[in-house]
Amino acid sequence: MTFLPVVERELRVASRRRGTYWGRLIVALAGWAVAAWILLAAGAQNGAVVFQVLAVLVFAYAAVAGLLATSDCVSEEKREGTLGLLFLTDLKGYDVVFGKLVSSSLKSIYAVMAVAPALAISMALGAVTQGEVARVMLVALNLLFFFLSAGIFASSVCRQDNRSLALGTLLSAALMAVIPGAARLHSLHIAQPDTAFIFSPAFGCFSAFDSFYQRYPPAWFWLNILLTQAYAWSLLGLACRIVPRSWQDSSSGKTNRRRLVKVKSVSGTAERKELLAVNVFLWRAAQPGMQRTVVWLALLAVALSWFAANSIFALKPFNVVVDLLTLILAGGVLKIWLASEASATLSADRRNAALELLLTTPLPEAEIIKGQRLALWRQFAEPAAAVFMANIFLLFMELIRRADDRDLLVGLHLILGVSILVDLLALSWVAMWLGLVQRKPNRAAMLALMQILVVPYLIFFVFSGGSSNGFSLLIFANIIGMGSGFCFAGHANARLAEWFRRVVADGVPPKFRNEAEADSEPALEGAE
Repeated sequence: MTFLPVVERELRVASRRRGTYWGRLIVALAGWAVAAWILLAAGAQNGAVVFQVLAVLVFAYAAVAGLLATSDCVSEEKREGTLGLLFLTDLKGYDVVFGKLVSSSLKSIYAVMAVAPALAISMALGAVTQGEVARVMLVALNLLFFFLSAGIFASSVCRQDNRSLALGTLLSAALMAVIPGAARLHSLHIAQPDTAFIFSPAFGCFSAFDSFYQRYPPAWFWLNILLTQAYAWSLLGLACRIVPRSWQDSSSGKTNRRRLVKVKSVSGTAERKELLAVNVFLWRAAQPGMQRTVVWLALLAVALSWFAANSIFALKPFNVVVDLLTLILAGGVLKIWLASEASATLSADRRNAALELLLTTPLPEAEIIKGQRLALWRQFAEPAAAVFMANIFLLFMELIRRADDRDLLVGLHLILGVSILVDLLALSWVAMWLGLVQRKPNRAAMLALMQILVVPYLIFFVFSGGSSNGFSLLIFANIIGMGSGFCFAGHANARLAEWFRRVVADGVPPKFRNEAEADSEPALEGAE
């Protein structure tokens, strides 16, 4: 029998796939475009600025692409009931895990390597060494392997795609931050807390640059590379042991049979009747009480990080920078969570044809959209209000201690608070629309987050020429974000109202259809 037959097959398939080559070309062109923009618009005088910006983008791409590529590769097979079929053959757990790893990660690996020429050109511009370029590429590939392994481990444990992505993210964040953070606690009295940095996979992102590489012993960098590899291979080994056993849990037992047809509802007869009286789809989309509690637990963790930051760095309470970063983190948690929930229900119901069945009943599509919105409001309205009230409280305490900066503080907190609320509103519409048209809800949530959170900063950097401080970035990028958020939300709202029934009936997003098909009557038209 061929060693790793699934890997061999996936490599042959990938070699004939257009996306394998187009993805590499697009990322390479994007790297050259960013380098050209920095040199022309930002007026960089040497290659150091170009190199540092490209390196940070490559590290961020490795983290995001690694988790997205593998966080649903095994769990999708579980949901569709096809994972057990693979183990009816002579395949082992490692065959399936490494096959999924190769098939999901090949485009990401090619994309990371495609940026190498753009990084290398920085040496010709000066202030960048050959060793620095080699270390950045090594760290990027190492970091990508770590996040790919974390994603495939989470996918082997979880069944739902959004939970798998959340587990992979939390696991990666814990491995990167827990040991270095614990080492800096004053109660532990560690003589050299900086030594704990080598246990964090994120340390390589800093020590790859010459300024950090020369500051610490060079052995720290290579130990960090080896420890990151150890994390990745350990997670892959655990996934190889879990996968052959996880598929059996989805096909036996009363509890697991209920899990296959699980309906998100709320406990309690009175509450169920109340939700049904308001909106039928609200009962379907409403999260159980425990899921709503988890949102509060996440905000509690952010609040504890605020206390920990003040303790670790021995700062005075109500420091403006720490307060703003904490509010941004709390808002980011809510935004990511809301985007995931808004896209998951509609995407899952479209895949299993539940929406198609609903549209054959007298229930109009407007009620389905309204029910999904009410479910999101029910889950996130109170946490969003709590974050806004915390914003006001922190502003009040900062004004007591820094009365001379009253106008700046009021402006910062007001813009940040309103921006969080506007982004949440815009994300609810955009993620619902993308969840309807995208096959994978994780991809829909990521696209929605990019539109609402990333586009404003790109617009700001393009028009500002890259010259700005932190406060101006926060103020103007959030103002741009509020304007673009309203535009994206309006567009998504109009698309939902116009194309909901047609997308559910035809199963094809409208942008891939020609005008003749758009004018034809869909199968569910007039089903009411």
